[in-house]
Amino acid sequence: MPYDNPFDDMMPAESRPMEAVLSVSDLNAAVRAQLEGRFPPLWVEGEIAQLTIASSGHMYFSLKDAGAQVRCALFRTRAVRLGWQPRQGDKVRARVQVTLYEARGEFQLTVETLVKGGLGALYEQFLNLKATFEAEGLFDPERKQPLPRFPRTIGIITSPQAAALQDVLTTLERRAPYATIILYPTLVQGIEAKSQIVEAIANANRDAQADVLLLCRGGGSLEDLWCFNEAIVVRAIAASQLPIIAGIGHETDTTLADLAADVRAPTPTAAAELVAPDKTRLLQQLSQHRQRLHQVVSRRIDDAWMRLDSYSARLRSPAALMERQAERISQLETRLGLWSRRALDRQQRHLTELSLRLQALDPNQPLLRGYALVTDANGHLVDSILKAPPASLVHLRLADGQLSAVVESTTANT
Repeated sequence: MPYDNPFDDMMPAESRPMEAVLSVSDLNAAVRAQLEGRFPPLWVEGEIAQLTIASSGHMYFSLKDAGAQVRCALFRTRAVRLGWQPRQGDKVRARVQVTLYEARGEFQLTVETLVKGGLGALYEQFLNLKATFEAEGLFDPERKQPLPRFPRTIGIITSPQAAALQDVLTTLERRAPYATIILYPTLVQGIEAKSQIVEAIANANRDAQADVLLLCRGGGSLEDLWCFNEAIVVRAIAASQLPIIAGIGHETDTTLADLAADVRAPTPTAAAELVAPDKTRLLQQLSQHRQRLHQVVSRRIDDAWMRLDSYSARLRSPAALMERQAERISQLETRLGLWSRRALDRQQRHLTELSLRLQALDPNQPLLRGYALVTDANGHLVDSILKAPPASLVHLRLADGQLSAVVESTTANT
């Protein structure tokens, strides 16, 4: 690559290094590529001057204002769609692509469409429809549906011949090869396009096979994209039970369908990128989740092992528990035997004491020692001489029998 050497100016011209040399064609091609890449399609407003209509039907003119002018080219295929004849001095708004006419090296604008009288009737209609739908709430964020995070089936509403379709399919194949694609074919330009778009949306909702719908089309003029501003299309999008991503035109193109859709993408390719998470990024996220899950599981297993070891240290074996219980039972049996003997001895001693007391209280015991139990004729105990006066009958009970006697006399103890 060429570089600036501060010593080049001090060297003889024939000794200086050669710089890259471009042909005029290469230079103009490079400048054109830079211009078209730097400036997306945009709107320019000015007055038509130096208008020339070629025999081919192409129109060449300048757009000027008070301070400058720029050359423009409106080719026949675009010119026939205008529906009106541009004239010298008309004030217009042009949808243009900034470029360079390489053959002459002239900076110019390639015109896609012209709107006369500033905004133009079609654009005024666009603004009126937009105001109507805004008042009805069709563009409110609250009514928009969320997109599925990982759609398994993606429905595409577009023309099978559209270049945008190939861009969308290529993007989906790269980012979401796992998804099933269903194409709902329709025109995306012209008078019949609006009814076909509405029918395609209805078919997709009736089938209920897709998780999300892509409504897409490449760039174009306001007239080219007008079917996406039609009331029946906008209402069909707003009424869809399936979420819809609109990827219509270039980034600077905005249709009413974009505003009614659940999500607006600047281009069809961007719509495909929105609906399909990048496979590589998903795999990276999955790997990260797997690592975190492994760490969590490993940590829980380690904690469980630690708790198990703690429980094991406190838990004795069944054999040891049975041995301890057997020892305790033996100790209890020994203690029970000792307690039983002592209780029996106490009971025996108590019984002996009671027996002795009972023997002492036995009235027959004194009789065995020669005493007698005296009762009167009525069987009452005689314990005083006053109860047995002389001549009274008394009975004497001895150890081996009973005697009857008559009291002859009584003598009191002195």
